[in-house]
Amino acid sequence: MEVKIISKEVVKPSSPTPDIYKFSLLDQSNPPTLYPIILYFLPEADSGLTQKINILKESLSQNLTRFYPFAGRVKDRHSVDCKDGGIPFSIAEVRGNLEDFLIKPNLKMTMKLLQNDNSRQEQKPGDHVCEIQVNRFECGGLAVSVVISHCVADAVTLCTFLRSWAAAARSTGEEISPDFNIGKNVFPPLDVMDRETMLFPSDMSPYLRLTKYVTKRYVFDTSIIAKLKERARSGSSVLPSSVVAVSAFIWKVYMNLFTEKSDLEKPFTQMQVVNLRRTAVPALPDESFGNMYWLTAAQCTSPADSNLEDLAGEVKRAIKKIDSGFVQALMDGGYHQKLEETKKGFPRGSHLMGISSWCRFGWYDIDFGWGKPVWISLSVCGDSETVAANGATFMDTRFNDGIEAWMTLAQDYVASFEENEDIKNYVLIDPPVPCR
Repeated sequence: MEVKIISKEVVKPSSPTPDIYKFSLLDQSNPPTLYPIILYFLPEADSGLTQKINILKESLSQNLTRFYPFAGRVKDRHSVDCKDGGIPFSIAEVRGNLEDFLIKPNLKMTMKLLQNDNSRQEQKPGDHVCEIQVNRFECGGLAVSVVISHCVADAVTLCTFLRSWAAAARSTGEEISPDFNIGKNVFPPLDVMDRETMLFPSDMSPYLRLTKYVTKRYVFDTSIIAKLKERARSGSSVLPSSVVAVSAFIWKVYMNLFTEKSDLEKPFTQMQVVNLRRTAVPALPDESFGNMYWLTAAQCTSPADSNLEDLAGEVKRAIKKIDSGFVQALMDGGYHQKLEETKKGFPRGSHLMGISSWCRFGWYDIDFGWGKPVWISLSVCGDSETVAANGATFMDTRFNDGIEAWMTLAQDYVASFEENEDIKNYVLIDPPVPCR
């Protein structure tokens, strides 16, 4: 797939905005990294590509008056400089047909559709918070890619931004505006934020490895998820959620990769990302701007003796720790206490696997006026060695009836992972994307 940049410009807010955006405490606690998302749209019979791109630029400019931090540059660990801000906006031509590409998506090739493919590198002062590229396929299909700083926005805020941009493009009169006050008022920033006081473990080196990593899609359809939920029921009348069941299943297969005694003597830890908006009482709106999530850890010390029921129960218990009382304690100034409690759940040297669910956020409802996306792709590891950990991000399938697990594994684990009988029986590996 050949991708050629044909134009670059900076799209600025359509009206004046504040000069600076100050982080909340939970923004400060995030690593200064970028993460991407790409939305793919099939061509229409009356496809007017030039008109579509003009609509995207004009509506983006309008939307940046509301989401002005996206138009800024990183200033330091406390703020974004939004003075005279704007988003780098590129247009690229893609040689090929979108539907042909979706028959067998090459995940590494999707990185060519990003304006900035260094999403795993730390940002520096002066770097743009957000960058956008619109990719035009020869057939008239579009791929809209967004790369965003995790210091400014979690996945919920990114989805809210895209929904607001799409509403502006459709000229519906619907205005989806962020609430900047909740994050900074509920979680006021610290004067000093160093690595010891960040949410992620201050020294991640025991959990990381320098090697080549591979990202693949493991797709669970609705019938398979139903079977996994039954297996993970644990004698209860209440079925576990789809996310819990799939998390437990992947964790079980992952632990089977380790057979050496020295490896099995170490605990296995699954890190789950929990959206605080939905656990707070009353719930906080999705329009609450910024980062509003916490980490929790599930533990397993005897993988050979743990079945899917056991692991699902452990994952569920870990997630339930982040309840309304936990969120209230954070709001009442208990950040450092809860941080220390959380870090105790991550034993040094344990086998760490991270899970982040982006399911049920509304990604596939984003419509700029020419239909909803046929597919959405996420971050992919490149060919070079990198320092990382094994993990997965969950995304809805197109019709919200399944889960795509975008899993990144050390290259030397992949073959054994896919040879597991449960993977063969329950999972579709990098399947075609249904277009119709």
